[in-house]
Amino acid sequence: MPVMRFRGRDFPIRTRTLVLVVLSVLLASVGLTGRIISMREFREDDAARRSAPAAEPGPPSAYAEAVRAAALAGLDAARRKDPANDAFYFADGVWQTGKPLCFRCNVGPGVVAAALGSLRNDPDLVAVAEQTIDPPLSKHRSENGALGIPAQGEDGPDIQTMSFAGQLGLSLYALRDDLDPARMQTWTEALRGATEFLISNGNYAWYTNGNITLGNAMVAALTWKLTGDARYQAVYANALAFAQRPPAAQWPGRGLVLTKNPTLADGSDGAGYLTEVGGGSPGFDADYAQVQADEAAVIALVTQDPAAIRLANLLVNQLLPRVDRTTWLLDTSGGSRHPESRRTVPFTTSALAVLAANGRADLAPLVPSQALQSVKYLVDDRGDGAYTMWGTRLAPLLIAVR
Repeated sequence: MPVMRFRGRDFPIRTRTLVLVVLSVLLASVGLTGRIISMREFREDDAARRSAPAAEPGPPSAYAEAVRAAALAGLDAARRKDPANDAFYFADGVWQTGKPLCFRCNVGPGVVAAALGSLRNDPDLVAVAEQTIDPPLSKHRSENGALGIPAQGEDGPDIQTMSFAGQLGLSLYALRDDLDPARMQTWTEALRGATEFLISNGNYAWYTNGNITLGNAMVAALTWKLTGDARYQAVYANALAFAQRPPAAQWPGRGLVLTKNPTLADGSDGAGYLTEVGGGSPGFDADYAQVQADEAAVIALVTQDPAAIRLANLLVNQLLPRVDRTTWLLDTSGGSRHPESRRTVPFTTSALAVLAANGRADLAPLVPSQALQSVKYLVDDRGDGAYTMWGTRLAPLLIAVR
């Protein structure tokens, strides 16, 4: 089959051309239209507690189908080793990048496979997700619940554990109806163990940075919803409160900073961010605030907790004035951790789609364009950092869009 060279890699013209044509047409035509409906409830008892249970999802919209098609094409290209010198391929449970393995970084495509496998009812994709998650659990799971040794530059295994556990939990959430009982138990107990390690290690009482502290809360939220254990619900609720309001005497200047006080309970008319520290004082960093929005979005997606939705609303409203809504690039200039001027990154968070599904009618018209551009940005990039975002942004985006 003829191929096209792009960023040093070969792609079959037929598949890539089809996807790019579909994306181009939809990006031009979808404009300010699109429909987001609520995700399936995780448990029947959750739905019973809601005063107005969500209707059963109908067929995916045209843009949602395009998002899935583009994600699937990107995943297939990442799986396949095309030419002899292709550094990006999937083999023996590892998403190779041509660099030493960063197992918490490289599992992202497997999380995407989990989301797509469930959405498409595709056993092959489910198997890819299982083949991605099983090896690191077998190799890196410790008796104390930690998931891996410290990564380079880290003092302990806590960030490693939090990062991998978040992607494990999202995979488990996506595949909760598709895994065999033994694997379901293994993954669930690994997620529970990771949360227990973070508890015993003191991470739920330690403010590292906004994105790390909120990531810990996300792990507890996933553990709560996937085990049904009320103990983890309490851990999550305390962790979310701590991320926003840590004790001022111990953590001066940390936590949630409101730049516009909301008058609505869901925070949809306010704006704010969790502080991040680089070399100076705690402050706002747009790049890491997008990471925070990713985490708040996953929590909201899985729990539909009003407190998480409120935080996600505040974060998205803080970021949107910096976003070019034609290119969907986020201006990160002058941040507390990225102080460079004229620096931009793709605005690929799933938070817009998740919030639209949870009542933000003003965001719903933006979602088709942003989602289509996001999936293009994400699947066109590979490597450790990119694959992390496949797991933390692309996978929840696939689950959220309808």
